Amino acid sequence: MKHFYLITLLGCWLMSCKKDAVDAFGETSYVYLANNLSDSSSVKPIEYSFAFHPGANKDTIPLLIKLIGRLSDEDRPVELAVDASNTTALPGDYELPGPNVLRSRRAFDTIALVLHNSDRLKTGKFKLRLFLNESTFFRLGPPGNRYIDITFSDMIARPKWWNEDMERLFLDAYSDTKYRLFIEATGIADLTGATETEKRAYAIIFRDFLARGRENGEVYVDEHGQINVSPNLL
Repeated sequence: MKHFYLITLLGCWLMSCKKDAVDAFGETSYVYLANNLSDSSSVKPIEYSFAFHPGANKDTIPLLIKLIGRLSDEDRPVELAVDASNTTALPGDYELPGPNVLRSRRAFDTIALVLHNSDRLKTGKFKLRLFLNESTFFRLGPPGNRYIDITFSDMIARPKWWNEDMERLFLDAYSDTKYRLFIEATGIADLTGATETEKRAYAIIFRDFLARGRENGEVYVDEHGQINVSPNLL
């Protein structure tokens, strides 16, 4: 009987502790950064290049924040700051226009990060690290989701899909200048997995773009000379 009494008391104590923990958790709100709605693992860095957005002087990157806790009927400020010791970008390269909030009745929201293009972004990649701070409204979620690195530039590099077959059959010799023009002409930066028919169609669009430009007095040259598509393009 004594053992039964002790077990009963222990069980009641454990149930009481568990209830208190849930109640306490329910009154506490946590916020963290994420890459998408379905993945709560450590947030992955973001890499962005203005080279894939011809003519853009600035662009907005939405940063996803998620809630652990109860929804609120009011907007709640989210404190996001720059980690200067882990940032190589200059203040003029970016802005957080705000307001940075988790809106009412939402379990997730986005914070707008605006990146600004400039000539110096053509010569190097620059990193911005943003991190969450605790506030009167939120504690912080998992350690791996408390900061995010955004690397950005206006640089471009030869993609894997622009291989020897792509040169021989469709686009001829690669250059960074030519790749930028191809993106401008087609609106496409990645032909990974494209069929032969799709590659041919985009090469023809590019060829026609060059022809129209030259008719209007444009000069398209790179380190190889005149920019053209492959002579084998049918």
